[in-house]
Parts: sequence; C-alpha cells; structure tokens
Amino acid sequence: MNIKDEIKKLQQNRLLKNEDEVINFEETIGNLLSLKDAKLIKDLCSGFDDSTNNHEVMFGLIHAIEEFEGEEGLLEMAKAIPDMLPHATDWAIILHYRILNDEPSRKLYAQVLNKVNLKAKSTIVMLLKKIKAEDPTRFETFVDQVLSSTK
Repeated sequence: MNIKDEIKKLQQNRLLKNEDEVINFEETIGNLLSLKDAKLIKDLCSGFDDSTNNHEVMFGLIHAIEEFEGEEGLLEMAKAIPDMLPHATDWAIILHYRILNDEPSRKLYAQVLNKVNLKAKSTIVMLLKKIKAEDPTRFETFVDQVLSSTK
C-alpha cells in the first residue's frame, strides 16, 4: 500500500457525495488504521471537511483517530489542528468536545498542549475559548482545567 496514494484518496473522497466516495473513504480509513501508526493522525485529519454530505460516515474518522489513545495520539492530533482550519473547523471543535468530555483525555491534553508549537497551541486555545463561550455551563470548568495547565 502506498501511504501517499491512500492519503490522496481520503482527501479526494472527503465530501462523501455519493456511494463510491463513501466506500473509498471508509476503505482508506481502514487501510491507514491497519498501519497502527499515530504519526498518520495528521493525514487522517486531512480527511475532515465541514462541507461533507455524510456526517455519519465522517464520524467514522473521529472514531479512527480516537483509536490512538494516550499522549502520543493526542499530541499528533493537536499538531494537526491548525491544518484543519478553516475548512474543517466544525470537526476540530467536535474532536475537542470529545476530549473535554473524557476526564483522562482532558488531563493528558493539558500536558500535550505544552509540547506543541505556538501555532498549534494558539489555534487550540482559540477553539477551546470558543467552546467555552458557546456553552459555559457545560464546558467552562473543563476548558479552564485544560488551559490552567498550559504554559
């Protein structure tokens, strides 16, 4: 399997406009996941697009990324976030909702943010503040926990 070809296939099919694109997209996710390489998270994140026609299938990509548990998976995802904007901002926010709603992930993510470059960190802080502003009742405490641990 040629990884570059698989990534290109993922990107070309991410709008999920028809059955063929859905099949190609899901097949490509499976192919990349089979490599069990967290470094591919950035490439998996390139498959997100807010203009997709099939949100259910796109959630398969969320679940694929979540298979890379722990610090390494969160670190690779955090590095990918700036490249998701502006075309996949909604999906970047969804990834962060899922982190915020999981206490172990939330604690690890606070540590991870101290290991990413300034561009990634500032992009993520902006997204977290947006989440907090949109639903302070539910997320203010969680966002503050993550941000209080960043340097």
